[in-house]
Amino acid sequence: MAKCSICGKPAVVDLRYARRRFCAEHFIEFVERKIERSIKEYKMIGKRDRVIAAISGGKDSATLAGVLDRLRDRIGFELILLHIDLGISEYSRKSREASVRLAHRLGLELVIFDVKEMLGYSIPEMALRLRRRACSVCGIVKRYVMNAAGIELGADSVATGHNADDIGSYALKEFLFQNLENIGKLVPVSESIDNLAVRKIKPLYTVYEKESFLYSLLRELPYYHEECPHARLDSLDFTIKEFLNKLEEKFPSIKIQYVKMLARKGSNYPKIVEARSCRHCGLLSLGGECSFCRITRRLRKSPAGPMVRRYFSTLRNHS
Repeated sequence: MAKCSICGKPAVVDLRYARRRFCAEHFIEFVERKIERSIKEYKMIGKRDRVIAAISGGKDSATLAGVLDRLRDRIGFELILLHIDLGISEYSRKSREASVRLAHRLGLELVIFDVKEMLGYSIPEMALRLRRRACSVCGIVKRYVMNAAGIELGADSVATGHNADDIGSYALKEFLFQNLENIGKLVPVSESIDNLAVRKIKPLYTVYEKESFLYSLLRELPYYHEECPHARLDSLDFTIKEFLNKLEEKFPSIKIQYVKMLARKGSNYPKIVEARSCRHCGLLSLGGECSFCRITRRLRKSPAGPMVRRYFSTLRNHS
């Protein structure tokens, strides 16, 4: 039986890229130290910061919240959890339940934004009425809600659970389509724009998806393990992930090298030339109207951005 490289106890994982085996205790320690190093190296979180961790209910969210919870006293920051209920039938119900259990387990404040309740339509309903892919609509809604929550709740940053596999596949996809300005957004820290966009951080930047899964499993953190029903296994995204997995099998650590190089070179990619404010809600827009206000105006006859901002502002005033 393989033994832990540190203590000699039975190993639960063999990390070829690190050339080490770990027992459960030392694997948990390994992941937490790796995330803490990323936070320090990329200056993600400072003392007395207010951080909102966006949690979906999945394994990466559980790892994100679990590690940040253990680091918050050591670093000295405030942590709030945010869950966006997308209204995707059983998937969203169980994801929400997992998020509530996770917040309870960690003793953290949880803010829930219910898309159907707030906007009048679930993500699938919005996609159907707008004649757009559900994933496209979902991305617009989640990005806006996270940004609005960060601005109105006075957060220094919003943390997401994007892992190294996510970052690598997104970057390769955007490169294939030559959406170079989007590659520049895939760095560990996306800085804030005064009154328009909150700072965004990715603490799991150098953590593999399998490491995130095993961490949440070993710590028995609540999470919902099913994929979103709108995710297609024959999509380009999954195909790219499979391709990178095959590269990793042959060249261990290639993904980590890839994302670390992206972190160093990300500033070389094109950026948005001019940040403007949406004429309806006042948040970040590439034109006179942000994507969220545009799609909700088409659905509801009036843009929902101002309403979403008021919702989070009210929460802050009553906290």
